[in-house]
Amino acid sequence: MKLSLIILSFVLFMAVNVIIGLRGRAHASTTRDFLTASGQSGIWFIIGSAVGASIGSGVVIGTTQYAVRLGVAGAWYAIACGLAGVVYALVMSRFVYRNKLVSLSDYFKRRYSGNFIVLLYSGIGPFACAAAMGAQLVASKAIFQAFGMDPILGLVITAAVMLVYTMFAGLWGSYATSVFQVIVIIIGALLVFASMIFRGGFQTIRGYYQPEMFSLFNLTPDLWVMFVGPMLLSVLVDQTSVQRVCSARTEKIAFWGHFLSSIPLILFGMLMVYVGMWAGAEFPEAGGSAFVVLLLNKVSPLVCALMLCAILAAIMSTASGALVATDALVVHDLYCGFINKNATEAQQKRLNLVVNVVVSAAAVLCAAAFENVIDLLSTGYTIMLSGTLVPLIGGLLWKRGTTKGAAAAAAVGMITAFLCIFKVIQVPFSSIFPVLPAIVAYIAVSLCTKHAPSENTARVAEVLAAGAADQADEES
Repeated sequence: MKLSLIILSFVLFMAVNVIIGLRGRAHASTTRDFLTASGQSGIWFIIGSAVGASIGSGVVIGTTQYAVRLGVAGAWYAIACGLAGVVYALVMSRFVYRNKLVSLSDYFKRRYSGNFIVLLYSGIGPFACAAAMGAQLVASKAIFQAFGMDPILGLVITAAVMLVYTMFAGLWGSYATSVFQVIVIIIGALLVFASMIFRGGFQTIRGYYQPEMFSLFNLTPDLWVMFVGPMLLSVLVDQTSVQRVCSARTEKIAFWGHFLSSIPLILFGMLMVYVGMWAGAEFPEAGGSAFVVLLLNKVSPLVCALMLCAILAAIMSTASGALVATDALVVHDLYCGFINKNATEAQQKRLNLVVNVVVSAAAVLCAAAFENVIDLLSTGYTIMLSGTLVPLIGGLLWKRGTTKGAAAAAAVGMITAFLCIFKVIQVPFSSIFPVLPAIVAYIAVSLCTKHAPSENTARVAEVLAAGAADQADEES
């Protein structure tokens, strides 16, 4: 009976999402509109999409998975997601909006001569997006496993629905459904939390877990850095965040949308960590699927159906946003930027389809290889930031940084990252360690080389100063 209700609810829930997404077709008539939502996103779209990017798989499934093992310290990933919104608002939102960037490749073209950094960013970006999408699918795998279904079949089905959804909804549709799904997830989680209170969940938790499990700092420094470091650093080079800013109607909406997204993410993470501990105490043998097993056995069928449907829909919506980001990197940056600068709309849309199919398949492979959502997310973030963070921040803040310095930083950072991922070398804080040799390479090579005539040394500080001056003028 419960399974039938969940299936029926999911069909109805997805029908609502499709109806909302269909409105996105009006904002996806051209490839640029498909990638930027026609620049018509209001503040609720920005907040909802920023929260939705983490809440479905990372904060709900990932936090509950780690809460089973770490207790309250499992909330650190959600806290990092919230802080990342603040960091992006303060450091990048005005810069991206004022420079009308669709991708950071647009900035790299202006800052550095040659095409190496542009090709690198646009080339490794799809791998990071595939990892992010794979993390969403890992969460769906846990749901299918809890139902006793073949998890690989579940991955394929979820990826196929996600692919079809993306192709007709575009970025606007992804944002619109994210707002709806975030609201439903929060309502569902509050109902689950209420069920925990009424069923004596806190007493169960206190009886099962040791006192140290209730400390936010009950984790090793290396694990804390894995939760927090990659998230805070990689958000600066995150393609989905660039497109979110680009889609905003105004600069203020772009800023406050990201800044305010921190509040629900942090609060929701603290709520889910206790739900995850309840699941671990009730069903310790379920491992990473404990939360889903809890929903199936400890809450009402309606609440269970509501929560599972919202999580699955959020997974697909968030993964859809990553697909659109990949389209920006491959179609906008690489194909239209280098291969066919006069590409027609029909050619761009055909390539969109091919790219989406390939990246979806890669995401399924990533999800099949990982069991934990946050582990896969951290790996994807590490790959992205190791090659692009130093060229970005160095170029913005240091006039002396050169193209050769940026190329050296990217190469050293990427090589170090892969050596750490494949455990060829053992270093402390391996999730962010590659940034350090990249910084050294950027400074050393830049000092040994000269600027090319085409290099633009504009600094982000100038943009932020201009923003402060504009705000003062408005207030006066």
